[in-house]
Amino acid sequence: MTLPFKLVSADSHIVEPPTLWTDRIEAKFRDRAPRIERGEKWHEFVCEGIAIPRKGIGLMATAKKYTAPDDLYFSMNGDWADVPQGAYDPDARIREIDAEGIEAELIYTSLGLVMYTIPDAEFQHACFRAFNDWLADFCAAAPKRLFGVAMIPTRFPGPAVAELERCARLGLRGAMISIDDEAGRGYNHPDFAPLWSAAAAHNMPISLHVAASTESFRRSGNAFADFSLGFTPTMFAIATMIFEGLFDRHPGLKVISVENDAAWPLAMLERMDDRFLRDQGWAGKSQGLSSDKVPSAVFRDHVACSFMRDRTAIVNRDLIGKDNIMWGSDYPHFDGGWPDASGRLAAQFEGVPLEDQLRIGRTNCIEFYDLPLAAQ
Repeated sequence: MTLPFKLVSADSHIVEPPTLWTDRIEAKFRDRAPRIERGEKWHEFVCEGIAIPRKGIGLMATAKKYTAPDDLYFSMNGDWADVPQGAYDPDARIREIDAEGIEAELIYTSLGLVMYTIPDAEFQHACFRAFNDWLADFCAAAPKRLFGVAMIPTRFPGPAVAELERCARLGLRGAMISIDDEAGRGYNHPDFAPLWSAAAAHNMPISLHVAASTESFRRSGNAFADFSLGFTPTMFAIATMIFEGLFDRHPGLKVISVENDAAWPLAMLERMDDRFLRDQGWAGKSQGLSSDKVPSAVFRDHVACSFMRDRTAIVNRDLIGKDNIMWGSDYPHFDGGWPDASGRLAAQFEGVPLEDQLRIGRTNCIEFYDLPLAAQ
């Protein structure tokens, strides 16, 4: 079973080549450059300042997914030879997405997701710059099919704005920031206003991708709970942005929740509207949210959510906002919706009108990122 249209993935990934940073980071940090190297048994990602200094690459060494059954288990252990070629070679990537029925992709980091914990701000920024340069080169191989999302440091808003504007000039299409506010200074802080203005001016949606956090991903001590509830920091960040009037002050700003699936707004939006109407007596007036616009309306005008497998969101698309949810393959990660992306999504779309399938699987992403693609 396949879909009668080409997909556009709102969330796909590369895997950084072993020498990306050793080749590209500025000279003063060359001896500290992040890298992939051989551990005792497997290849590992080595980077100072991340929660796990030596992190196995097994969850990206997924070439065996093409021949193994769906219930294959992946561990952190893995060898670079098992990373799919399309994860780092743009020509192989085009062959991959052609086979998958995908016309275009928004492309994120893999190893860089854990780099938001790096405490040395200057070193972190150098790592991000090197990655962004490499990603721009990768996407330039197919500029109407591969669209990169930059990594933006948020510890100091000035450098964040400069890097966002530089990445816009490089042709990257989105800007990923940490899903957690910086300690003691939320994203509603006036210091961040220039970043939101720059994102709006350059039409660079702000991405909040699961695990891209200044805090360790491991919070509860139980990996199943941590990953099942990985959307909660993003939920808090977006709710705060709405209630603090961020989108009123920056009407061109767009924010996307990535790889958190798309059903979480289902309960949150109704509750936010109810609290906004009932709690202003004791909670105080909203800090800028227009009194004539409820939070759910702000969400539907400015916020999107991507998913891999989320039948709940698809069935409840009218309550969440059918224009606000979009599919992503997550290629080449272990839990991604590939291979057979089109067939897997078609199964989720059972009973859904073709018009809505097209919107969720293609059109919403094109419109949100203003991609140079036909709507259908």
